[in-house]
Amino acid sequence: MKNSFLITFRSFVVSVGATAASAFVGVYGVLIGASAVEMGWLQSISNAVSNGGQLLWGRLSDKVGYRRPFLMIGGGILALMWFLMVHTRTPIELILVYGTISLFTALITVNWFSLIADETEISGRAKFLSRVNSFSSLGTILSLLVMTFFLGGEVTSSIAIPFYTAAASYLISIVAIYGIREKRRIAKQGGSLVKTLRTLKNTNYFYKYFIATNTQGFFWSLAWPMFPITIVSVMHFTLDEVAILTIFASSSALGIQLLLGKFTDRSNRPPMIFVNKVMLSFIPIFYAFFGNLDEFLVLELYSGVLSAIQNVVMNSYLLDIIPDNSRAEFISIINGFNGLIYLFGALAGGYLLSYLMSLYPLKIALMYSYIIVFVGRFSSSLLFLRLKEPKERKSVLLPLYQILIRNKPAGSPSGGTIKERP
Repeated sequence: MKNSFLITFRSFVVSVGATAASAFVGVYGVLIGASAVEMGWLQSISNAVSNGGQLLWGRLSDKVGYRRPFLMIGGGILALMWFLMVHTRTPIELILVYGTISLFTALITVNWFSLIADETEISGRAKFLSRVNSFSSLGTILSLLVMTFFLGGEVTSSIAIPFYTAAASYLISIVAIYGIREKRRIAKQGGSLVKTLRTLKNTNYFYKYFIATNTQGFFWSLAWPMFPITIVSVMHFTLDEVAILTIFASSSALGIQLLLGKFTDRSNRPPMIFVNKVMLSFIPIFYAFFGNLDEFLVLELYSGVLSAIQNVVMNSYLLDIIPDNSRAEFISIINGFNGLIYLFGALAGGYLLSYLMSLYPLKIALMYSYIIVFVGRFSSSLLFLRLKEPKERKSVLLPLYQILIRNKPAGSPSGGTIKERP
């Protein structure tokens, strides 16, 4: 079988299981009694471990020269951890098990994106990502549609459905990865992480993206403990309603991704990235003021469109601006530092909400918290104006972006706020 088919199939399978299951992790935490502070710890530890662990895994992968063994080992361990997730009954148990899942998700992430970069040419990378992400969205939609007929009754028994499905998906993914025929790359020799970090400024395109992403990351993660609390404690949505919300988001993402591939490959991506970041910053405002299921369904459609743009446009841009012989290392660096920022951001969000809850009713405390998040997200979005294409392309600049750069010199939300990575 062609590698491109196996990569697409593997993405579909994991989306049917692990990606669908991740939509219930934050909600499950609230349902078993996690406080705002405990939700902050759940979000911060899982993301910090996932992203921070990539600093280790990325360099190891580049030195070994193969991606496939890491993907298979990681898949096996993740299958076991998702099986154990079914048996968590307290917030502390959930934090420990999901933290372990996050650590080995890091192993998967750096090697998965590096494998895609190894197997695709720069001229058609966005088109390929569009296809892979479209099948992934389809897998999530189909899985959640089926789950809506089975979710119900006691939370502890219903949650077994998505979590066991996640475990099975990783076992199947091992078979797909085994079938990939990978050519050994030239392994990276010598050097140290400290030395690489010191030379980041020399990688002009990557450095600007690195600074913008990490700065916004703090304000991005502030809201993560708040989303599932809103979904469960304010809106009182059930597990099947959470599934429906996620289906709406995935469906709109699927539709947009099908259109984005070829367009992105021949377009100027920084304008799209900037406008996408600005529009994403409004999601906390919607969470603050929306008050019924229909409004949240509209929010999920909006979120899905923006997620599709992020998946195709930003991932293709990142893969184009990292050095060819250090792909895993550079992916691990940006995600690793994101993880450290997310650690402090999610913790700060949990403690911020807890403090405001001591002064105001829950709904008012959430509203004030979301307004603070919006201001931070919107302001930090301006840093993405500094991004530029690494090579000449047919420019498709958006009118708003043209105004903003004039005269300047050349140069997921449905309560499942922890998103399963590739």
